[in-house]
Amino acid sequence: MEDSTILNTTTYLEALAQGNGLSEIEVLILQGLELIHVGKGIIRCKLLVTDRVAGDDGTWHAGAITAVMDAIGAASVYSTGDGLHSSVDLNASFYSAAKIHEKVEVEARVKGTNGRLKSSMIEIRRERDGELIATGRLWMAPLVLKAKHTASSNLSKL
Repeated sequence: MEDSTILNTTTYLEALAQGNGLSEIEVLILQGLELIHVGKGIIRCKLLVTDRVAGDDGTWHAGAITAVMDAIGAASVYSTGDGLHSSVDLNASFYSAAKIHEKVEVEARVKGTNGRLKSSMIEIRRERDGELIATGRLWMAPLVLKAKHTASSNLSKL
């Protein structure tokens, strides 16, 4: 029997790959995503670099790469089954460039915890030759929202 968290993670990423997401930025950076493996604490996928995420020089924009790291890293953390988390730190290093129409492989693995924080390591490699394009380390904290409504609450009128 497949874990429901793995199924939810897979369904979420497949929807983004088809252009059906709640966030425009995630749809922009992840449309066309090909899932290779979704497991507890690990995501492997392929992505085609398009002109929608490239800079003027025809290479994959560093901001788009970082956004992919955040999204796929967050999915790897969610797949552990410990609920929603929010990014608190992302450190990215860039080693090479990917051009429009090149396929890249993205792997995110949950590597550790520090108290309630979780860490995911993300590697992005060119599919053709395995050359390392970028790495990232993402730290995430549990997302706990507690809304308290009282009669004396001063809510914004804007």
